[in-house]
Amino acid sequence: MTLLVGILSEGGVVLAADSAATFGTLGQRTISQTTVKVEIVRGEALIATSGPVGLSQRLAAELEEVFENNKLAGVKKSAKAMAQLRTIFMQHIAAELQAAQIAAPVVGHQVAQSSALQHTLVAMCFDGRPRLYQFDHQGAPEESTEHLPFVCAGSGQANADPFLAFLKGLLWEDDKLPTLPQAAFAALWTVQQSIDVSPGGLGGPVRMYVLRKDGNKCPAEQLGDEDFQEAQEAIAAARAALKDFQRMDREAPDVPSR
Repeated sequence: MTLLVGILSEGGVVLAADSAATFGTLGQRTISQTTVKVEIVRGEALIATSGPVGLSQRLAAELEEVFENNKLAGVKKSAKAMAQLRTIFMQHIAAELQAAQIAAPVVGHQVAQSSALQHTLVAMCFDGRPRLYQFDHQGAPEESTEHLPFVCAGSGQANADPFLAFLKGLLWEDDKLPTLPQAAFAALWTVQQSIDVSPGGLGGPVRMYVLRKDGNKCPAEQLGDEDFQEAQEAIAAARAALKDFQRMDREAPDVPSR
């Protein structure tokens, strides 16, 4: 199981992920291990994929080749850039979907699809601006905007989406991007909360990455514990404030009874 959280901010992009990897065979889970789910590509991009590890490795290798060979040179629109990435990724995604279709009558649809379904997040600089793209199980691309600045992916999405939407409503204004510290705070708390309430499969530690806008470039880096200590302290303060809040039953209005 996996949870990936990406948030576009005024100062860049934050990606956060849990660290649990689940081994299994024919749909049966065997063991859980700790792994790294976000990869830094040439110091200038981030990629994270939920789903099969092998497919994730191939997509990351393709993105690295995009930067090595400057395959987006001459592309002027962000929409065309993510469409070109989709074309590159799709050769691997389509192959797995086709293989799943062939295998399904033998092993069942659920087992066959387990090695084919993925959801990929890519953070990179394009046209001098940080961008956050997502590619769904069909490789369909979407770019995050000030209107829809965050995306969750993986089996933990059902827990993460409502909590992150709640934080978004508290932390930043509609149709405006959060600051980078706000994005880090929200991403970290969302992954932590999802791990805490997960019925199984998600696990720590939470790993945090940032694509930080610096002029016309956006260097990518992993944040160490000391780098997001401020976000940890803010989460602790928010929890404490909620605990100190007057409980509704202390000063609840009288309720008519029959």
